[in-house]
Amino acid sequence: MNDDTAHRGLTEAQARAEYDRLAPIMAIEGRTMDEPTKELLVQLLQENITLDDALDSILRRRAQTEQ
Repeated sequence: MNDDTAHRGLTEAQARAEYDRLAPIMAIEGRTMDEPTKELLVQLLQENITLDDALDSILRRRAQTEQ
């Protein structure tokens, strides 16, 4: 595959639609996702960031709230 046909992840609209499909399942399980984490998921689905990037962001946020 060349760069023009390489898989690029979902569009923003598609990624948000995937989250919207996931949210009711999380609610049934008694789980929620805060807005910053939701945005990380959208970026992951779009392949704008890596899983490592997302984890780093989550860990930084946790460290700030624990101070």
